[in-house]
Amino acid sequence: MRVQALTAALLFLAAANADAACTRPTATPPAMPNGATADEETMKAAHDAIQAYVNQLEAYKACLKDQAEHAPPDTPKEVAQTWIAQGDAAVDYASYIAAEFSATLKQFKARQASTQTSK
Repeated sequence: MRVQALTAALLFLAAANADAACTRPTATPPAMPNGATADEETMKAAHDAIQAYVNQLEAYKACLKDQAEHAPPDTPKEVAQTWIAQGDAAVDYASYIAAEFSATLKQFKARQASTQTSK
């Protein structure tokens, strides 16, 4: 899964910009906290930032899909297919980032649980 996600991320980053109607989010996601050391406030802020970024990637995909579906009749089929592929890569990248945060959150919660039991 990690290789597929990284491949999707590279496609997302390397993809030619679609139409100006669809604004691609920045290629750099929000910073991922360290679950082994982060405090609750840091985790919450990271969650909110990552969720917002994932939402932007999903909106980008929706925009590209709409653009492909409503393209002028003279739009080359390859161009519309590229838009769809860019959208798919964006959502694959969003899934990768969400999975990374999930792993970090799991580490954070495990640390919190061990702190509670040692008290």
